[in-house]
Amino acid sequence: MNLQSRFFLIVGSVSLFFLLVIWVAFYNAAERLVERLGARFAEKQVLYDKTRTLQPLISDVALARQMAQSPTIKAWAQDEKNPVLYEAAQAVLEQFRLNLHSQSYTVAVARSGNYYFYEPRGKQARGSYPLNPSDPAHAWFYAALKKNQDVLLHVDEDKTLGVSKVWINVPLRDGDTILGTIGTGLDLDQFINRVADTSQPGISNFLINQDAAIQISRDINHINFASVANSAAEQSSVDRLLSRPADRNWIRSTIHELQNEPSGVETRFVRFAGKKYLAAVAALPELGWYDVTLLDLGVLLPQRDFLQILGLSLLSIASILTILAYSLHKLVLRPVGNLAASATRIEDSEFIPEPDEEGGGEIMALKTRFRTMAHAVQQNQNTLTNAVEQRTQQLLDAQKILTVALDREKKLRATQANLLYTMAHEVRRPLAVIGNTTQMLAILTQAKQQEWKPRLDKIMGAVNRLSLLITDLLDEDRLAMGLKAVQTRRGDLNAFCRDLAVTLSDRHGRVIRFEPAAAGADLMADWKLISIAVGNLVDNAAKYSPPGSGIVLRVLAADDTLSIEVIDTGPGIAPESQQRIFEKFVRLENQSGVSGSGLGLYLVMWVAEIHRGSAEVSSSENGSTFRIHLPRGSASPQSSS
Repeated sequence: MNLQSRFFLIVGSVSLFFLLVIWVAFYNAAERLVERLGARFAEKQVLYDKTRTLQPLISDVALARQMAQSPTIKAWAQDEKNPVLYEAAQAVLEQFRLNLHSQSYTVAVARSGNYYFYEPRGKQARGSYPLNPSDPAHAWFYAALKKNQDVLLHVDEDKTLGVSKVWINVPLRDGDTILGTIGTGLDLDQFINRVADTSQPGISNFLINQDAAIQISRDINHINFASVANSAAEQSSVDRLLSRPADRNWIRSTIHELQNEPSGVETRFVRFAGKKYLAAVAALPELGWYDVTLLDLGVLLPQRDFLQILGLSLLSIASILTILAYSLHKLVLRPVGNLAASATRIEDSEFIPEPDEEGGGEIMALKTRFRTMAHAVQQNQNTLTNAVEQRTQQLLDAQKILTVALDREKKLRATQANLLYTMAHEVRRPLAVIGNTTQMLAILTQAKQQEWKPRLDKIMGAVNRLSLLITDLLDEDRLAMGLKAVQTRRGDLNAFCRDLAVTLSDRHGRVIRFEPAAAGADLMADWKLISIAVGNLVDNAAKYSPPGSGIVLRVLAADDTLSIEVIDTGPGIAPESQQRIFEKFVRLENQSGVSGSGLGLYLVMWVAEIHRGSAEVSSSENGSTFRIHLPRGSASPQSSS
């Protein structure tokens, strides 16, 4: 089967398959689209409902809080029988009342249990009556005193006044003492008409509290009156309207999430009163309530509106595929078939085939370029072969030169090492003689020739500096020989440093306090190199700290790393010197009188890096702390420059 036949077979099969898939999947896609559009619409609608709900309440809540802060009202609440305070408090309440939506207020005094009110729509416009703790109608007040919330909203009917309202109550406090409550109320019918009664079909909403009890609903039978005084089990919950347990759990988990993120909006499909709705929930943190909006997507976004779009889409796809198939056959497939025949002739060494008359435009240009390419490929192949052979020969010559240079470098390094060892042994012998002789002279002349002592001390200082330089040079040369000299084995860093602390303490005549790691200190390392590094740090601590001062050697353990710390009480290191102190031959400028080679700390860093670790220093005017960090499993050391 040729390319043209395969193309038409594939295009026809794929077209039929996709048309069937699109037709079958349309309803699912349309439903998901409706869900996404509905979710976006629900978010906007619930935010609109939230704003519409808060408008009449925010100002009244703010005014109620201002009333609760009034010193005049607080003073009167503590001395109700004082006529002067009573008149002053009534004047303040009257000023606030004129700015409230319902132009009404309530004040309940905890000490006396008296309830003062101004209610233009009630049976009595102004007056007071006593609250009784045993009366269920008054239980809201005593529940509010126990909850002690900043603002408490509840829906209830005041049978004494003959009004049903959304009551706003704010605690009246004097310090930590609750004097009572003060607030106002919004007419329940008017509030329901404003919040829950929407004229748009397919949309309904209601307000619930943190226990999912319905506070505001278009159906007044669903409202949970006096919810503030009822327990969660006694309240009329939204659960009885949700058909599925999963939807009830979602409402409560959403309330919990919105308590932490009150600015969010949560959406989900639920079964409400036996019917499927898209529910959106938003928090009203200013009120402690939650706005629940229900959208009937079957009314708002019916799927039948998408059927015409589906038909037009299928027809367009079929037309496009047909035109594409014909165009590809005429403009591409047939000319490409002719070009394939030309390529076959080129395989038979016919590099300049005769062009056929079919095809034009880009296809004809492609054929012309194809012939040119055949000549270019032949020439480039010859050129590339010659260039590769020449470059290969150059690389072989360079490899020989490099091999000779490496062999020479190895011989020079071996000669250098032998020379250093020879010089060290030759120099150490006379140094030992000079040192011993100087010590003997110091003993012999201690009593009679006191003027010789400074000179003998200078001689011993020079001997010690030269001996230290030779030791550091030998250590540095040994380390520089590479990884062949590094031999690792597993051991306990705590035990090793404990023994090393005893040895170094005897050497320097100093107290070295060892502090082991609390956890295990198992380590794979070259222990001779670790001994050199720790010894150099302790030597520095002994040289630069005051005579008789203590030195701390500490081991710290982490998950994957062990650290060694050496702490002294020396004069400290300047910040600019701390960054270069581990370099070769670098010494502190302010300690020129202390002997040293400038290689000790360089060797410390080298040992740390050869174990895939690091070294660092932290210093102040009270002393310095040097640290070596070693990974526990560094079984194969790395090379260090």
